[in-house]
Parts: sequence; C-alpha cells; structure tokens
Amino acid sequence: MTQGTLSDSWYQVAQTRVSLLPTVEAQAQRYRGQAWVLLEDGYSHRFFRVTPQAYEFLRALDGQRTVDEIWQDLARRHPEGTPGQEEVVRLLSQLHLSSLLYFKEQPHADAIVERLKKQRSRELMGKLLSFMFWRFPLFGLDKWLDPILPFIRACTGRVAGLVWLAAVCWGAATAFEHWGAISNGSEGLLSLSNLPWLYLATTLVKVVHELAHAFVCKRYGGQVPTFGVMVLVLAPLPYVDASASWGLRNKWQRAYVGAAGMLAELFLAALACVVWAATSDGTVHSMAFNVMIVGSLSSLIFNGNPLLRYDAYYILSDLVEMPNLYQKAQAQWLHYGSKYLFGLREHPEPAQDRAERAWFTGYGALAFIYRWIITLGVLAYVADQWFGVGVVMAITTVITMVLMPAAKLWAWLRVASGTHRARAIAAMGGMALGLWALLFVLPLPHALRLPGVLEARQSSPLYLQTAARLREMPVRHGQRVKKGELLARFDSPELSLQLDLVQGQIAETRAQLGLALSSTPSEVAPLQGRLDALNARRAETQKLLAALEIRAPQDGEWVAPSLHERLDGWVDRAQPVGEVVDRSALRFAAVLPQADAAELSALPPAANSELRLAGRRGEALSLSSLRMVPYQRQRLMSPSLGFGGGGDVAIRPDDSSGTTAAEAFFEIQAEFAPGGLPTDLAMHGMSGVLRVPVAARPLGSRMWAGLQQLLQHRYGL
Repeated sequence: MTQGTLSDSWYQVAQTRVSLLPTVEAQAQRYRGQAWVLLEDGYSHRFFRVTPQAYEFLRALDGQRTVDEIWQDLARRHPEGTPGQEEVVRLLSQLHLSSLLYFKEQPHADAIVERLKKQRSRELMGKLLSFMFWRFPLFGLDKWLDPILPFIRACTGRVAGLVWLAAVCWGAATAFEHWGAISNGSEGLLSLSNLPWLYLATTLVKVVHELAHAFVCKRYGGQVPTFGVMVLVLAPLPYVDASASWGLRNKWQRAYVGAAGMLAELFLAALACVVWAATSDGTVHSMAFNVMIVGSLSSLIFNGNPLLRYDAYYILSDLVEMPNLYQKAQAQWLHYGSKYLFGLREHPEPAQDRAERAWFTGYGALAFIYRWIITLGVLAYVADQWFGVGVVMAITTVITMVLMPAAKLWAWLRVASGTHRARAIAAMGGMALGLWALLFVLPLPHALRLPGVLEARQSSPLYLQTAARLREMPVRHGQRVKKGELLARFDSPELSLQLDLVQGQIAETRAQLGLALSSTPSEVAPLQGRLDALNARRAETQKLLAALEIRAPQDGEWVAPSLHERLDGWVDRAQPVGEVVDRSALRFAAVLPQADAAELSALPPAANSELRLAGRRGEALSLSSLRMVPYQRQRLMSPSLGFGGGGDVAIRPDDSSGTTAAEAFFEIQAEFAPGGLPTDLAMHGMSGVLRVPVAARPLGSRMWAGLQQLLQHRYGL
C-alpha cells in the first residue's frame, strides 16, 4: 500500500456509498513515461487526473457497497497497489469538489465536507481579494464553430503557418526600420486621448487571441463550451473555455492550443505594424499603432513568459509533461520548509524522482522571484499613471502576498504539536533575527559606479553659428594643428545674398543722406540712424560669414570623426563640427547623479578609487586626485554617456544632440598619477567607469533611503 495507509478521518467516510457520475469518461494518458488516467465529465467539461491504482479504486465504486468495503476488498486482492486511507479521503474530497461524484444517499462524510468548506472558503477569499478579476460566462461557442470547421482547419494548417511566418517577418523588418518612431510614439500610450484607442485595440487583440485557442482546440476534436467576459482591472475583455485541450493525448497538440493565442497576437501585431508604417496620422494610423503595441507586448512579455501562469506556462507544462507545475513547485518548497525548518519529516514531497525535484525546485524559485519583479514593476507603472489605483493595488498585493501567507503560518503554529511548534518558532525567530541583523545592523561596504569619459583639460569644441554647407576640409580627423590653422570651410548662399542686400541698402541710404543734407535737413537724423543700423547688420553678417571658416583656437589634435561624411551637405546651426584637444594632459570626467550625491559628502582618497576604461576592464588605472565640480550641470561631456550612445544616463527626449541629461548631475574629475595613463589609452572621448567607495552602511538603511528618494522624486511624497 501507499503511504498514509491508515487515517484518523477514515471512519467519517467509511460507510459512504458513492460512485462516479455516469457522464464521467476515462482515457489513458502518459506523462514522462508513466501511465495516468484522465477523468472527464462530458456534461460540465471538468477534468481530473488520477493514477491507475486510484482509478482501480474509483472503478470499484458502484454506489451499492460502502467505501470501506471496497477498500478492504482491494487491499486483500492488491495489497501493494491499493491507495492508502488518507489518499482515498483526499481523492474523494477533490472529486466531490469537482462535482464528479454521485452519492446514493445524502452524504454524511464529515471529512469530505470539511475539506470542501475549507476549499470553498479559500476560493471565496481569493475572489474577494482579486476584485479586479471576475469572469462572466455568456453563451456556448461550440455550436457556432461546428458549421465553420473547414474554415478552422484552413486557418490552423500548414499553409496558414507559412502565411503567418511571412507576415511576422515582414512586420519585424518594418518595426526594425521604424524603431525610433515606435519608441517615441509609445511614450504617449497611456495618455487620456489615446486610452479609448488602447482599449479598442486590446479588445480586438484579445478576441482574436481567444478565438485562436478555440479554433485549434476545435481542430483536434475538443469542445469549446463557453464564451464570456472577464473584468480585468475594471476593463471587460473576452475569454473562452478551451480546457478540453487537457483531454488531448498528443502533448504537441496541447501545446499548439496553448500557443495559438500568442501566434494570433503576433500575426495581428505584424499586420498592424505594416499598416501603421504605410499610413499617415488618422484613425487607421492610431488604431494600427495600438494593435501593434498591445499584440507584441502581450505576447512577448506576459503570455510568452513561462514564469507567469499564462499561455507559455501551460505550453511548458505540456511539453515537459508536468501538469500543475506551479502548484507542485510551491508544494516542493513548502516541503523543504516543513522538513528542514519545522522538523516535519513525514511531510509528503510532491517530487517523485530526481528530475521532478530539480524542475520543481528551480521553477519555484524563479517563478517566485519573477513574480515579485513583475508585481513591483506593474505597481510602479500604474502608480505613475494613476496614483490612487496604484495605492489600492499595492494594498491588495501586501494582503495576498505577505499577510495571508503569514496568517496561514500563524494558524499552523497554533495547532502544531509542542515539539514542532518550538522548533518552528526557533527557526522562524532565527531567520527573522538574522535577516534583521543583515539589513539593519551589519554595515556592508559599498561603492558608487560612475560612468564617464576621458577628456582633455584643454579642449575647444567648435559649433556653427548658422546653418551652412560644408565645402572644404583641409585637415583630416586625427591630424595635429596649430592655432589659427584652417580646419573646415563652409558657405551659405543666404548669408552672401543678405550681405549684398545690406550693402545695396547702405549705398542707397548714403545717397538719400547726401540729398537730405542739401535739401531737407529734418530727414538727416532718421537717415543717419538707418545707416548706422545697416552698418551694424553688415558687420554682423560679415562676422557670420567669417565664422564659416573654422580655424583652430589652440594647438592640439583635430577630432572630427564623422565630419567627412557631411562634405557637400548641410550642417544645422549649433551642431558640433569637431573639437581641438590637447592629448598631452587628459583627465577622467564622471557623472554623479543627484540621488547619489549625499553619499559623497567627502571624496575618499584617490588611491581607494578604481578607474577602468572600456575595452580594458581588467586593468585598474592609478589616480592622483579626485575633485567634485561644486555646481550642477545638465549637458553631458559626451553623447556616448546617454541612452542614445549606449550609456546609462537618461536623455531629454527633445534633445537631438543626445547630450542633455534628463536630470541635473554633478561632475567628478579624476586626475591620473604620473604614468597612470598608458599612451595607447590616451584617447579623448574614451568611456569608462569610476568606482568610488563610500561609507559602509547596513543594506536596510540604503534601501529605505532609496525608497524615500523614489517616493519624493516620482510622486512628490
């Protein structure tokens, strides 16, 4: 017999006369090489999986003999394969909960009823706490799918797969080509003006998603009994019941049913991307953009992640042949805690072999961590858009993910035996004390990692004062130049025309002034004022024309790596042309965010800091001194420090140069010790990371300070 041969609750179910419902059908399935029996109620479309030994017991239930009589008879005939009494009690309660049992008379099985009450109480509490998720079935979908079965087969066959592949490749190429415009457009995704389009797009995508599940399930003979509406975060969305796929014997067919929704969303997103790229502003353009975003993000981030209990999770469960993977992974970690922390050696382990133990342990840990990451990310995102809704969701999260598990643990401690209670309290107390000491007592070393670039102490960036065309480049990038040497020559026909026009107006005004001196003296003063203004305009225009010849303001090296690409092309006003730098004296300039400035009330000795340049991460360079520039700045030392250049600093979206930081920062200048910078690394503009140690503090105090800064910066609290 199996474990739990005898049960204290057995007397409560022993005299019950019960059988499976007549509508329950059984079919054999194999999971990971082991035989199982899947029970399906053809009326309610409920499924239940049992072992062959448990099914032998269920087959013997005829409603005439009592449960105890049947169990005793099987125990005599098959002592090694008969389930234990505790397993029978648990099995009957679960089948009763699934409405798969028929009782000959009114049941008095207190054990079953007690389990049923507890389960329903948990379900009710879960529904109350998940107040943002309800389901309302509307009508049966199966009768609508039967007449279009040939169309369903055509939409889910191999030819449809080739069409899907071509469309997705086309859409991906289009998205890559217009990635900048997509990124800019997504910033206003949750604006009030776009919310109606976003909801319509989400509804359309979800209708196609759910119908795809239904189509593939119907293709392989499954039934789709329900089409309904689920209310998700107060937004009604469609859903279908495709649970009949559990009865498919081929695991690849079950996986196809699970993947159908994601495949349909990606197909729709790809078509929407093509339509969006081919249209201009308007209704179709806006709708296509929202469909593209919703379809791609929903498929890749949520439904496509097996660590969340969406489509990819069920696909993974089918392919590795481990149903209820999430629940069993949780039970596996509960087993570890019960056995090794609380001393419950008899606590059952869900894993049956080494492979299952590895799967349950690894998946449970990853799913727990990722669930918290996604939860905190969603809370932060919602709070940024609707602060009140974010607060309500945060309270619900604390109740369901912190307080409820703690309440269950406390309830278990109240009923546990003295030995187990004492060990559990000691283990939990030790863990709490260790965690408290780690977070709030033990000071941990910490260092700030500040991005920056090598820059010359003497450098002269050069900009155009007006838009002009590049005509000549006498000096190439990297050449040594002398002060006053011509670096590049631009021309501007518009400025030349303005100069000719002003000179003509000056000649005209001088002639008028000469006539006024002899005939109308009263007009002399106004004409003299106009002449002075025209002379000033001519001087300014000549100055702008002279500035079109870019000359070296100092001795050094001409740095203009991409200027030759603009030869005979236009360069906009205020755009950087190049820079003359003195490579004989370089220093490292690092970006210190305002949030980290409080950590550096006093700079540490330079010998305790480390500087590593890009491409030479394994080599720490020697520094002689560190100095903080005592004022804020917002323009970065190099575009390579911003997001657009591959750096970590956020850039203002309206800055085309990529050098204006979204938030003000402080600059730390690091000077090199003699010989500390090898000559082969003395390259102006090379990026790197400066590691500056700060005072050791407990991790908890740093986390609390970071949370306070986040609330103050993002929400003004």
